[in-house]
Amino acid sequence: MQMQGLSLDQAPPYKIPMFYYIIASVYLVIFSIFTIFYALHINSRYYYEAIAITHILTLGFFTHVMFGSLFQMVPVIIGVAYKNVTLKAKAILILLNMGTLCFVTGFFLANKIFMFIAALCLILALIYFAISTFLTIIKTEDKNPTVKTFLSALILLVFGVAFGVISLINHGSGFTSKNFADAHISSIFFGWLIMLISGVSYKVIPMFYVTKEYPLFIKNHFYWLLSLIIIMLSLLTIFDSSAIALLKIILAITTLIFSITTIYLLKNRKRPRRDTTINLWYFSMINLSFVSIIWIYSIYFEKDLNFLLAIIFGLGFAYSIINGMLYKIVPFLTWFHLSSKMIFDAEMTLVIPSKYMKIQYNIYIVSYFIFLLAILFKPLVYPASFLFLVSSLILSYNIINAFKYYIKLNKPILT
Repeated sequence: MQMQGLSLDQAPPYKIPMFYYIIASVYLVIFSIFTIFYALHINSRYYYEAIAITHILTLGFFTHVMFGSLFQMVPVIIGVAYKNVTLKAKAILILLNMGTLCFVTGFFLANKIFMFIAALCLILALIYFAISTFLTIIKTEDKNPTVKTFLSALILLVFGVAFGVISLINHGSGFTSKNFADAHISSIFFGWLIMLISGVSYKVIPMFYVTKEYPLFIKNHFYWLLSLIIIMLSLLTIFDSSAIALLKIILAITTLIFSITTIYLLKNRKRPRRDTTINLWYFSMINLSFVSIIWIYSIYFEKDLNFLLAIIFGLGFAYSIINGMLYKIVPFLTWFHLSSKMIFDAEMTLVIPSKYMKIQYNIYIVSYFIFLLAILFKPLVYPASFLFLVSSLILSYNIINAFKYYIKLNKPILT
């Protein structure tokens, strides 16, 4: 079955990405709850509670969604299936959850045994996934920009994991831990996250939103330029070089070009109808533009704006775009798998009703702006966290209901 350059025959079982998505939504709820209890008392990103809560979001939510999506999207977009995909997906899911739970427990209890167990489980899960996916993608004969971008993202994921594990093992050792942690952050957030999102965007934006293609200059050069900047930045960060500031500004400008280009394409799309997913993409790219500009400002004028940057990047950009991707992928995924079983009663609009998407989106937007205000008046973190919890519960409800919708129409067999 082919659809606009997609190879749908290679798609893995429906339950694989959906289990990842459901577990991710649970972690998002847990993140919201811990934020309510701890955020008011966190004054530095080096606080153990801050590290634990951040990784509930990044490992628990972001990573589960991205891995689940790649298990589905790589065979569909690239046209090459994973070998033993069910076994691999289960093994990675178990290791990823063991690692995440031990990581969070280790930092909340300040227990190095849990930290070491977390390091072992996470390096096995993340590296196993990266290598498996790399070896799957590399088989394709068509080395188009999306393929090259995905491969670059996976390589930088390995770098990011290595830096993170070194930082975790040496935690508390001052220079070594801090510098490797900074290299870990740049490799994961810019090398893995933004690189992966750009690769997905090259396919998803023109297809789902009926826009023009991304400029060839961006598609052909963004991946290697970003990779080069991040590798150089990581090395300079580890060795505490004075050239870090300049490279960070170049990195910010590079991401700004990508975000503005995406906004331009979305604004000039052929079908101007608005829905929740397009709003989330817009909001995400606007925040990526803002965070790039604010980051340049903070570097140039030597201002400490770490909390502001973290909120805009983490909750404004990364969370928003992943939320938007879920609302695009899950209905399509559910409809496709039902249709492939000759069940033609399925309708994408019924998988996750638009009114529930809108409610969740509106509550999220309000919570986000209250989080920003909490930088000036910290007690506002309570209503912000509570509203984000409500939004997270609705998102979880929407994803679980999509799975129930599939079960309902596919009563004889669940595959």
